Parts: sequence; structure tokens; C-alpha cells
Amino acid sequence: MVGADGRGHGAAFTGAVPVFGDRTRDACVVVPGIMGSVLEDAATGRPLWGVDLATLTGALSDDALFTALRAAPQEQEADADTARRTPPTRVRATRLLARPWWLPIFGGLDPYTDAVTTLRQITMAPEAVVPFPYDWRLAVSYNGALLARAARAHLECWRQHVAATPEWAAAGARQPRLLFVAHSMGGLLVRAALEQDPELAADTRAVVTIGTPFLGSAKSVLALNLLHAQAKPNRLVRRVQEMAATLPGVHDLLPGYRCLDLGLDVERLTPADVARFGGDTDLAARSLDGHAHHRASGFVLPGHRAVVGEAQPTIQTLEEQRAAPWAVAGRQHAFDVEEDGELVRDPATGIPARRDVSGDGTVHLPSARAGTESVHYVYGQHGTLMRHDEVLRQIRRIALERPQGVHLGGDGTGPGLQTPELGGVLGAPLTLTVTGLDSPAGVTLSVHSTTTGRPGHPLTLRRDPEWTDGALSAHFIAEVPDLYRVVLDTGRHTPLTQLVLVNEPDA
Repeated sequence: MVGADGRGHGAAFTGAVPVFGDRTRDACVVVPGIMGSVLEDAATGRPLWGVDLATLTGALSDDALFTALRAAPQEQEADADTARRTPPTRVRATRLLARPWWLPIFGGLDPYTDAVTTLRQITMAPEAVVPFPYDWRLAVSYNGALLARAARAHLECWRQHVAATPEWAAAGARQPRLLFVAHSMGGLLVRAALEQDPELAADTRAVVTIGTPFLGSAKSVLALNLLHAQAKPNRLVRRVQEMAATLPGVHDLLPGYRCLDLGLDVERLTPADVARFGGDTDLAARSLDGHAHHRASGFVLPGHRAVVGEAQPTIQTLEEQRAAPWAVAGRQHAFDVEEDGELVRDPATGIPARRDVSGDGTVHLPSARAGTESVHYVYGQHGTLMRHDEVLRQIRRIALERPQGVHLGGDGTGPGLQTPELGGVLGAPLTLTVTGLDSPAGVTLSVHSTTTGRPGHPLTLRRDPEWTDGALSAHFIAEVPDLYRVVLDTGRHTPLTQLVLVNEPDA
């Protein structure tokens, strides 16, 4: 019998005790990366970005479209104060990218649909999750101010919704807070928003960044350098470079770390370097000043978890071409730095030590994991991380975290493996159960001896009539007493293993 206060006190409660699904009470904001928002002409509604790939390759492709995407002087100057007073209105961001997209140097980008869906499945209601599309052409500081305002409005609205829903009261009285899930440049926006608004930072439980270039990306310089790097650039390459050279958003991705390889030394980029390589002096100066500010500020994102792609060939540093000093080449190595900031050098030659630290193909490891020791690594390319099964699982897991002592376990949506708790008896069928899968297609369940290592034959999974939620099961009959390892391989997740002992009937 349960009392009115849930602890056996007060009036007796005789109804069914409510059991809630594992869901978060928090408000979630999904912030895409550069190129990740659909853009349109605010006056005419004409799509400018992210709707039809023919705008890049087909009949809809023309110079006027890329000209419209270039930032005008007023847009180049827009900062956090502009966002609060008189934001530019020429181009409007309408929604997150819903189809794959691609640009030279920038590469491919998958849509954000799976990430939004994942979060909506584990919140108290789908309305708890909102995407934040933004005009990624403009400065991070400008878009960060817009994000701060939108996130505050969403949190207050969601809190009112939770308070007005009596049936959710039994799930707990904790005030909802914010969870940001940000890809690529989106993580820079979150940092800007929370640094600009300390009260919003206090209302934030966690920030999940996926492939965010906190120290910048050397690849952004190659996008600005496209015309110099190719003797005869094609039309698309030319349009992209001419557009990128005007965009504050692209310049805000410039590397702030020592990345210019001079042979016996390594230096940080200067605005003059960026201009020589095809960028804008003023936009570069503002970006590089921002990097200097963050190196000195010590600002830490609340509850920061970084999901980082690794083991992909990644441009990490840059080298000027001697024959053409206005052209720059990307190099797949970085430089080790001592705690005092000095380069690690070969004692015999004095040459700086070069090391390939890899990354996700766009952002090298030190940049993506800067500012936190809570890092999860995945094998994945930058533009496809937001559809990566392991990334989605991490997003779900972090969203469902509880304070210590309240957390009740897994989210229940991944594959599960269950073996008899009391082991098996020689000669009798051993039932092995697989949960969390819709179908046995492409799934392998096998058993092998831990003593000999000899693999057994794959087992046949079928629907288990003993389970009401559609679990799968298979039967195994051991030939000899032994400790067996059961291995479940879905082809999509890290294989699950479990041990089970099979013994003589009388043992």
C-alpha cells in the first residue's frame, strides 16, 4: 500500500502504482552546423539553400543564386548587439536541413532528422524539442545572441507546459532545464549564447557537441583558397570561393591554434595571411580576436560532453606553396606543444615534432575535444555524424541522465541479450533471448566455448511467444559441460557478449 506522499504516509493509495517510461523532463534545443539550415530570400520566399540539389548542379544553377548568398556589408558587420537591436532581414533561415547536401571542400552533410526524432522519443512530449535554424552565413556572435533569446523562450514555454500537465507531476517535481545538442559550428553558437547570458548557462543541464571545432578547422582556409589552389577552377568552385570570402560564418571557423607550418617553426594565422589566401582581412581579424578571447577567458560549457569523430584523414595544419605564396596546402599532421606553450622539438635537430592526430575528416581531435575531459570517440566522418548510430545512442544516453541516486538504468532502445541466470543443464535446450530489435534480419547470434575458443554454428532467431514486446529467442544445446560465450552482432552496433555455464544435471 502506498501513501499519498509516495512513502507510505498520508491517505492510502489503492490504485495501480504509475510506472513511467524513461524520459527526460528537460527542454532540448538542436543546433545544426554550417550549411545545416535551409535559407530563403525573405522578400520573395525563393529557396537559396538546402532545398534542391539542382541549385548546385542542374538547371536551377546560376550565378545569381550564389551572389544572393554572399554577405552584404551590413550582414558582415552584424554581431551580438545587432541581433538584439536590428537584425538583418534579407535572408531567412526556415528549418533544419532535411536532405543530404554537399559543397567543395566543405564536403557532404547529412540531415538532422534522426537526431530530432531521437530526442522527441525520450522527452515528455515532442514539443520539448525544438530545432534552431539560423543564417549560418553570419557571425557566430550574432547567431549566438539569437540562440540565447530563442532558448530562453523555449525553456519558459516548456516549463509552463510541464506545470500545466497534472499527470506528469508523479514523475517528479524537478524544474526542467536546457539540453543543447549541437553539431559542428552549432557548438560555437551554444558557447557564444551561454557566455553572453550567464543566467541561461545556469539553467543549462548539459551541452552535447558533435564535431565542434572549438579551436577552428584548417579546412576553412582551403575553402577560402579554392581559386588559388586550382589553375582552372570550375564554375561551382569559383562560386563557392567567392561566396565564402564574404561570409563571417566561414571566417569564424578559421584555426586559432598554431597551424602555419614554416618548417622550423609553426605560427598562428594573421589577418594578412588569411587575406593572402583568399579571405577577408576584417572578418579574419574579428575571428582571430575571438580565439584569443576564448584562450584567455576560461569559460566552460555547463555539463559539456564532446562526441568526436576519429581515425579519418584530416587536414590539421597548412603550408604555403613556395612557388605561389598566395596558395596554401593542407597537411595531415599537427604539432605537439609543451605545457608552457613551446613546441616539442627533436633534441638533435631542433625540428618540431609532427604527429598525425587524425579527426573526423574536417575537425582534428584537439579542436573537437577542447574544453572538456568528457569525450566519446566514434569512427565517423564529420558531415554524417548526426546520423551515426553510436552518436545517436550517446545523445539519448546523456539526455536521460539523472542525478546520482535517481538514475534507473538504460534507455531500453538498443539491442539487449539475456541468458538464463541459473545457467544451463547438459542435454537440455538453453533459451537465449534478444530484445530491442524489430527483426532478426542481418542479426547473428552465436555461441562458442571459452575453453577451446571453438566457434559454434550461428543460431536461428525467432519471435518468442513468451515475450509480449516482440523479443527474439534461440535455443542452444551444449555437447559438453563448459562456460560458453554468447555473441550478438547486429551489424550496426558493437557486438554484445554474455557468459553462461552449462553443467552436468547433477553437478
